[in-house]
Amino acid sequence: MINLDRLITWLNQSTLQTTNNPLYQVIKTLIQAAQEFQSEQEVINATAGGVITGLEDADFLTHSNEAALLPNSRELIAGTSISFDDTVVNERTISVVGATGIDHVVLSDGVEPPTPISDGAGNFVYVPYVV
Repeated sequence: MINLDRLITWLNQSTLQTTNNPLYQVIKTLIQAAQEFQSEQEVINATAGGVITGLEDADFLTHSNEAALLPNSRELIAGTSISFDDTVVNERTISVVGATGIDHVVLSDGVEPPTPISDGAGNFVYVPYVV
C-alpha cells in the first residue's frame, strides 16, 4: 500500500497553500479521498482475503455464457415455444409462445400410485402439457 500520509506532509511543507490555495485544496481533497478508498480496501482485504471466497464450487444459472468467469455456470436457453421476458429489472418471466394443444395436468411425485402435489392449502399444482 502507498503511504498517503507522506503526501499530505509534503503538500503541507510546500508553499502551495499560500501561493495557490484553490489548487492546494483540490490536491488535499484528492489525497483524502484516496486515503478513504485505501482504508475501505484494507477492510475488504482483511475480511475476504482480497477475493470473494466460497464460490469456487457454487453453481450459477446465467442468462448468457459466463463460463470464463464462472466455471460452474450454466446458460439458461429458451427451448421450443418458450420465451424470456427480461424487461423488469432483476426479474425474468418465462412464457410459452406459439404452442397449440396445450392442456394442464396435476403435478405428482412420480411414484406409483402417483400422489398429487398441492400448494399446502389444498390446491393442486398444475403444469402445462403440450398435446
